[in-house]
Amino acid sequence: MTPADCATVHPTPHMSPSHFLPSCIIAAVLLTGCGATQLGMCAPHTKEEGTPAHHWTECFNEPFAHAGITHSVFCLDGGTDKPPVILLHEMTGLTPGTLAYAEELSKDFTVYVPLLFGETGRFSPASGLWAYWFRGMAEFGLGGEWGVPTNGSAPIVSWLRGAVQTIGNRHAQQRIGIIGNCMTGPIPLALLDHPRVRAAVVAQPALPMRFWWYTDTDRTSLGLSADDLEIAKQSPAKIYGLRFETDCMADRAKHLTLRHEFGDRFLDGEIPASAYQPDGNPINVHSTLIGSWKASEATRQPSREARERVRAFLLNELHATDHGN
Repeated sequence: MTPADCATVHPTPHMSPSHFLPSCIIAAVLLTGCGATQLGMCAPHTKEEGTPAHHWTECFNEPFAHAGITHSVFCLDGGTDKPPVILLHEMTGLTPGTLAYAEELSKDFTVYVPLLFGETGRFSPASGLWAYWFRGMAEFGLGGEWGVPTNGSAPIVSWLRGAVQTIGNRHAQQRIGIIGNCMTGPIPLALLDHPRVRAAVVAQPALPMRFWWYTDTDRTSLGLSADDLEIAKQSPAKIYGLRFETDCMADRAKHLTLRHEFGDRFLDGEIPASAYQPDGNPINVHSTLIGSWKASEATRQPSREARERVRAFLLNELHATDHGN
């Protein structure tokens, strides 16, 4: 059965409509060599490590509502003396490893962690795929909260802008940093419209994630609308890009797009294959800051070094002095 068959074949008397569509989808995925299959083939085979030691609570006493969307934003405490950093989780959700990384960052920064899908403290790649491909269609049309319009911004970007504004109000004149990972990798670029967001970390950007197949344009795309990309280009913020050299979920063409669009503002943090493939044997790698942390001997040290470089980048950019802002 091909994707075209799903549009022309009707359920048999022995097949209920509720079973027909999933059967077509499964058949199409298996037979077309499509985007969903590629994601599965490229995904790392190591499970992330890391256990949070502290209790994370709602930053604003209740889930944050803006632009018709409501999501929780978690913090360790109510302090605002350290510069704010917003950590956006991966497609795997707000996992224990993500919270553990947030706690590491909290030594130097006031960390805000939005829960964009899934459950707090649970590893669930399916929740990310469901959110990206299906959830929210009734409210926002095809693509849900993550659907990117030709002009304007995805609904999730509008919600995040509200969160950035609220966080900025809590931190007076402090600069703001934002870290995106995988499915959220390029999102910090769309949030550079706030004048005090002065540091964006784009870690292994994987958008757009296609269910069927990828075009050459998809491989170079950052998964943002033209309007959002233009906003990012007008900002003076520095951008730090991260990916493993052989990562096939975050195509190298996206890294080249970042370099082309942002020039000297883009700092290239690509991790060379020689750093994690000393014997030359290929391994599936993707998550530079979270999923590969202590995952194996091959990726442990490169991930530690990547975290330290991100820390130094944020410290340098967020403690710089603004003139006129």
